[in-house]
Amino acid sequence: MSSNVELSDLASGHLPEPVPYAVITPPGYRESGPLPLCLVLMGGGGGRQSLVDCQPLFDQWWAEGSLAAMVFATPSAGLSYYLEDSDGGVRWESFLVDDFIPHLRATCNVGSDRRSTAITGISMGGYGALKIAFARPERFAAVAAINPMLEPGYRDAEIGARNRIHHTSGGPPRLIGPGRDAELFAANQPANRARVNASRIRESGLAIYLEVGDNDFVNAHDGTEFLHRVLWDLDISHEYRLVRGGDHGGPTFRPRMRATYAWLSAVLTERPPAEPTAEELALNAMRAQLQPFRDQAAASDPTAHRRFGVLPPAAIT
Repeated sequence: MSSNVELSDLASGHLPEPVPYAVITPPGYRESGPLPLCLVLMGGGGGRQSLVDCQPLFDQWWAEGSLAAMVFATPSAGLSYYLEDSDGGVRWESFLVDDFIPHLRATCNVGSDRRSTAITGISMGGYGALKIAFARPERFAAVAAINPMLEPGYRDAEIGARNRIHHTSGGPPRLIGPGRDAELFAANQPANRARVNASRIRESGLAIYLEVGDNDFVNAHDGTEFLHRVLWDLDISHEYRLVRGGDHGGPTFRPRMRATYAWLSAVLTERPPAEPTAEELALNAMRAQLQPFRDQAAASDPTAHRRFGVLPPAAIT
């Protein structure tokens, strides 16, 4: 048995033209029960062919057992940045959430609940995946972003020239470039969405994965580190990997991509054991033993009950 590729197009009232897309189904797809659905949002200029090009990698990872059986789907989004801009007549988020996912659930052998739905992205697609998931955390089990094209700031005025280098590659003029609409940037910025929806994200249990190389040639590591710190300060659980020597592609990219989808596989297939394991029982006992001390610390330090501490700014001398 082997994986299969299907190509099609989907028209939507949220976008001016039908959107080409690709679906990859795993070996044994026809004989299985409903599988998880994973949206894969590609980087700038990428599209459904980019997903097709990943088929040999997915086949290899399925064969070795590092990738769980799931259905992958990618729309051709060009340099759209998956922008939600009703004034500009382009609503990529609405297309993906209100049209694309329901269409895939109706036409593919996939689950229909959030627990079986994930969204991932690379570069521009990582930016898109994060902003969509942070605005709708109840709709997804997980979001994973590989070198997401993020800018380190809440407002356009906070973004320096170092973090606008990627603007030279193009994008929606109202979002990317010298004519940027500052309000549109802020409304689509993942860090702002995390702040606005922090309680919903925490309560939903959305699993979050960020990864980026520390030698990224468009400095995507700046924005990713910024988002990591925002999530830390908001006490939102997440996994963050800063890859030593990693770039915006290159020889580290395939191993990083494999690690990302192995993480996603673990999230989508995780089921609580019927009975706690010996390791869990031991850990719970240690936590219970320390709880009185945590409560005592909280009497003078309310941050003691947070997952993450409130840290002082790092001083550079």
